[in-house]
Amino acid sequence: MINQWSYSRLSCFEKCPKQAEFKFVKKLKEPGSPAMDRGKHIHKLCEEYIRGFHQEIPQEIKGLEDNFKELKELHERGHVLCEEDWAWDEEWKRTGWFDYNTWGRAKVDAFVYEEGISKQARVIDFKTGKFEGNEEAHREQCELYGSIALKRFPELEEIVTEMWYLDHNKISKFVYDTQTIILKRDRINARAVNMTTATEFPANPHKWKCRWCHFGKEGLCEERITD
Repeated sequence: MINQWSYSRLSCFEKCPKQAEFKFVKKLKEPGSPAMDRGKHIHKLCEEYIRGFHQEIPQEIKGLEDNFKELKELHERGHVLCEEDWAWDEEWKRTGWFDYNTWGRAKVDAFVYEEGISKQARVIDFKTGKFEGNEEAHREQCELYGSIALKRFPELEEIVTEMWYLDHNKISKFVYDTQTIILKRDRINARAVNMTTATEFPANPHKWKCRWCHFGKEGLCEERITD
C-alpha cells in the first residue's frame, strides 16, 4: 500500500496506478533529467534570494523582480516562510514529516502571512517549464496548500493561491474564502483515501503515457503500449 501521499504522488497514481506501484510501493528509482535539475536549481535560487543570500536578483528570476523584492522585504519582517515541509495526519492535523501518523506531505515554496495583522494568507508555488495545459493541475496543487494552511492557521479567513511561472514572467492568482477551500479539501481528501487504501495497482496504458514511462522502457510493465 501507499501509506503517505502528496499531490505529486496522487497525480501519478491517478495517471497510472501501476507506475505509482513501481515508484512508491516497490520504490524503484527513476533517472533524473536536465529539466528536473534546472527546476531544482532555480527553486534554490528563489529561496536564497528571498532569504537574503543574494544582493542582486539572479538572472533566472529577474522577469519577476518586483514580486521577488516584495517577498524578500516581507521575509525580513518575518512574514514569509520559505521551502516549508508541511505534514498532516488523516484528520489534517499537523504532524512531523517522519512522524508515525503522518498521512500527507507537501513542500511549500513560499507562505506569506502577517500574523496578528491580516486574516488573509498567500500560498505561492514557483513553476519552471511550460504552463499551457498544466494550469488546472497547478491550481489544484495550490488549493491543496491552501487547505493545509487553514488547518495550521485556523484564524485565517481567506486564502490566495499563486502560481509563479518563472520562465514566462506570469503569475496566476485565485482567491478563496474558508468555506470554498474546505469543500475543495474534502474532494481531494476522498481521492487521497482512494489511493492510500488501494491494494491493487492496474496499469492504465496509453501510447503517450507509456512512451515516457521509465518502467515501461525497462521492460518492467508488460502492458506498455509502444505504437
